[in-house]
Amino acid sequence: MKEVKSKKPFLEAIKNGEQQIKITDTKFLMACLVAEECENDKGNVKKFLTSILARKSHTYTQDEVQLKTGILNEKGKVRWCTINLSVCATALGIIDILNDTYAKIMVEKDENGHLTGGVKVV
Repeated sequence: MKEVKSKKPFLEAIKNGEQQIKITDTKFLMACLVAEECENDKGNVKKFLTSILARKSHTYTQDEVQLKTGILNEKGKVRWCTINLSVCATALGIIDILNDTYAKIMVEKDENGHLTGGVKVV
């Protein structure tokens, strides 16, 4: 299993045929989740951006849980992370990589829905 924490090693892992990738950077893992949720379509990132901007302007009407997810660390503790503009920008780059390589990803979650850091490339 290849460990990556940014776009360039991620692209190299996909080109080398890796099917299981361990993401070690929290922000990059969240961006992979956004890319998966958006089904490799940049237009779908807009729903996240709309929610983020609404939260910043205090006109937030959706459940904030949609923008937060738990990430398990190596000791099994959950760290809660929020999807923000930076994560969405990184997700756009990941979507470009996935579209260029004709790949899709599935971010692995535990039984409680927390991210484990694993990504499966299909």
